[in-house]
Amino acid sequence: MKILVLGGTGNQGQFAMEKLIADDCFDEIIVTGRNVKKGEDYVAKLNNSKVKFKAVDVGDKDALLPLMDDADVVANCTGPFYKLLPGTIDVFLKSKCKKYIDYCDDVEAFETVITEENQKIAKEAGKQIIIGLGGSPGVIPIEVMAAAELMDEPQKVAFYMIMDELSEGGPAVWDHMLENFNGTVATWEGGKLVERKGLSVVEEHEYDDYVFPGVGKVKTYDLGHPEVYTLPKVLPNLEEIKIKCTMFPISVQEMVNDMSRIGLLENDPIQVGDNEVAPRALLLELMKKLYYGDTPGFLDPSYREPEDRMGGATTVVRGVKDGKNVVYTSSWITEMGPITSFPLAIGARMLAENKIEPMGFMIAEEAITNAGDFVKDVYDSIAAQGYFLRRKANVNYEISYI
Repeated sequence: MKILVLGGTGNQGQFAMEKLIADDCFDEIIVTGRNVKKGEDYVAKLNNSKVKFKAVDVGDKDALLPLMDDADVVANCTGPFYKLLPGTIDVFLKSKCKKYIDYCDDVEAFETVITEENQKIAKEAGKQIIIGLGGSPGVIPIEVMAAAELMDEPQKVAFYMIMDELSEGGPAVWDHMLENFNGTVATWEGGKLVERKGLSVVEEHEYDDYVFPGVGKVKTYDLGHPEVYTLPKVLPNLEEIKIKCTMFPISVQEMVNDMSRIGLLENDPIQVGDNEVAPRALLLELMKKLYYGDTPGFLDPSYREPEDRMGGATTVVRGVKDGKNVVYTSSWITEMGPITSFPLAIGARMLAENKIEPMGFMIAEEAITNAGDFVKDVYDSIAAQGYFLRRKANVNYEISYI
């Protein structure tokens, strides 16, 4: 059994590789990247005879197709997905490979690739294509599915995410985050999609002091994320889905707000002297220079221990059980890499073992039918690989709630 890991030499992709190697499900792992030296050095460091490197740019469809043809499973770790996913899916649909998975977290990309035409092509070819099995979307909304199994009628879902200085990000993750704060974002209110301007609606949320010590009550902002599209597909009676986010330290979020206000998050070029410059492209280049420099601090929280970093989320699911109002709450912090990439690796293993039942394009909530077991597998794997993880979950029955 052979797996092709696109972008497996990247910041996030290396975590997927770690879990794939630990699970030892595949006889051969082909890992790709654009940088030949980086890829060869990475594979040499792994010192694993099952892992081989192939230099390829996912934008080069002619080079990508034969690699997909020769694979049993394709795991795609290349982002930003709103830019790269459509072309990659086009190649996969033409390839001989039957199984595909990614951790796409861009709303625009979901809408672009999951179309009636693509679904028809995929099903007729007997393909299984999982879009968005990472952290969010991925294991976080899958935990919502597990919570929903404890209720007769799940009604409201809220996510309160916190990012620690864009830890473990890299350019693709930074671009994605800025894209999701900028422009128009979608929420689910009154059982329907509602659009609003990014960063325009503020909600104060008090983070659990055990899981997020010292954070307290802070301002959170709407985040444009696919769960407002995916969860209603499997829980159609949900009244509300809120996806809120802030950054830690809070001064970083305030800086992002300021950058948005002056236009630095925009992609449309502006005239600067004789040149046209896209503000966000310039910002990303400056961020890279700072991130890869020698000064710790912004975008590099290495001066703090893992247990002092605040990358994580709180999920709140409200509903009814036996006529009583019930609230399921789950909070965790860990590193971005494993919470994003381990679910993808586990999903790839499940594809290889024929444990995914649906055919064609599917979202994470449709692909994973044993939600509780999957969530446990992800968190157990993070701890087993030695990453810091602090987690708390509980179910409370209430007399009433608003």
